[in-house]
Amino acid sequence: MTQVRNRKSKTRNRKSPIPISVLVGFLGAGKTTVLNQLLSANHGRKIAVIVNEFGEINIDSKFVCHTTEKVIQMSNGCICCALREDLLTELTALSQTPGLEYILIESTGIGEPMPIAQTFYMGNLEEVVRLDSIITVVDAVNFWSIYNSEGERLDTDGQVVTEPLAPLLVDQLEFTNIVLINKTDLAEPDDVTNLEAFVRQLNPDAHIYHTVHGQVDPSLLINTGLYDYERGAEAQNWDLEWNQPSSEVDEYGFGSFAFRSETPLDWRSFEVFLNSPVYDRVMRSKGIVFFADHSPVILSQAGGLCEIEVLEPLEGSAVHEEIETTELVFIGQGLPKAEILSALEACITKSSIL
Repeated sequence: MTQVRNRKSKTRNRKSPIPISVLVGFLGAGKTTVLNQLLSANHGRKIAVIVNEFGEINIDSKFVCHTTEKVIQMSNGCICCALREDLLTELTALSQTPGLEYILIESTGIGEPMPIAQTFYMGNLEEVVRLDSIITVVDAVNFWSIYNSEGERLDTDGQVVTEPLAPLLVDQLEFTNIVLINKTDLAEPDDVTNLEAFVRQLNPDAHIYHTVHGQVDPSLLINTGLYDYERGAEAQNWDLEWNQPSSEVDEYGFGSFAFRSETPLDWRSFEVFLNSPVYDRVMRSKGIVFFADHSPVILSQAGGLCEIEVLEPLEGSAVHEEIETTELVFIGQGLPKAEILSALEACITKSSIL
């Protein structure tokens, strides 16, 4: 009898698994914006953040609100394939953080949610953390153009083949609990209506919300308990993804490279670059740019939508750490790396003469 009472006592005192929400969505959909909205909200929770960046520079982590939250950067790969074991390690370590109440994970723009979810079934992770929800952010402005586009990749024989992006977008919508149709203020109303109907057809059980600048009531996203472990493991292609997690490079031919410069750029030359045909071939670019003749800016481009904002870093933000270093990341399929770097180097050359 004594042993039974002791075991019950230990069960009552055991720490409950920490709930986790995973943000997925295609390049430039607005995941970091949603993440910042959640962190800035008056939720009263101690939250840790994992930011996964496909490129070698983790730009997104620089724009995540730095308050009392712990931010972990995972770069040079995707947590749905190459970094899945690393994610397991990071989550196990995070679960031991005193007082931690919630974890938010921002995946890369080309991450697939199913293999990410499978991480939560690995090892003894279920004992320390719990997948609460998968949230897919959708770009209402660029969704249909991306859905109907084709990129290029090399097959096993080194031959160039075209690869449609529609399957990736469908994967991100089918295996999810919540869909945020973002940028509805910039999209055509008919596109938004058709997009919502498309999502409901793919995933009738998904909770769908329209958002502007990623703004949404945090209670709709945090601690919802929407992810069902048993149902998730019964999903189509579960065993296939478990044994052969997809690689965004092999499957879709995505690539990424970075540009850095400690010498300021010339503003007019940079404007010319942004309007050049070579830049039109970039699917996603983002970063911080410093100039000799202009205020520094934050660049965020997704498809045909390019936003430039004067840099106004939050107090204590990591942006201050490299205040004079330009850092840009470019992502796409079949990127003309040499041409882009050459054009940016020309901007540096002109600025250094001033």
